[in-house]
Amino acid sequence: MKNNLEILKKVADLVGFKFSSSYTFAEAEVEGGVMITNSTEGEFVVGDTISIKNEDGTFTIVGAGEHKLTDGRLFITDTEGVLVEIKDMTSEEPESEVEVEEGGEGEEMSQSTKIEELKQAIHDVLFAFEAHTKEIETLRADLESFKKTAAHQPLKEDKFVSKNFADERYEIIRAMKQNKK
Repeated sequence: MKNNLEILKKVADLVGFKFSSSYTFAEAEVEGGVMITNSTEGEFVVGDTISIKNEDGTFTIVGAGEHKLTDGRLFITDTEGVLVEIKDMTSEEPESEVEVEEGGEGEEMSQSTKIEELKQAIHDVLFAFEAHTKEIETLRADLESFKKTAAHQPLKEDKFVSKNFADERYEIIRAMKQNKK
């Protein structure tokens, strides 16, 4: 059986998710000195959610409006901070950026093959999950049986010890009284 990390990587590859440890986010300065970012890898494109980069390292989504950048571009965002239009203010023509990825014919798998591989990867993940679930159930049962098989009874329930202790105290007090006489 494949290990879980390999299975997750296969599922991620099939759905187009890429694992990466370093990202380079696009950043720009708005007139007034405020820094904005798209929080996604690559340059600003229509459809990005634009956020203000706060001094404390947090991000706040910008509201609807026009945002003039120091490099001469104008970003227009909707109420949810989504970039709807990019204009270049240095020229008369508005510039709208739309990225379309086109893959080569030899690089793409057929849709049905991709779906079958995705089904198999999901099946593998579910099988591994089921195996872990059974193992956890076995461990729980072992723990419960261990709890039930105590090696001794607690002292607070041991009547013999408490009775003997009371008797011993009584004998000590009685001996003390006899010595005083």
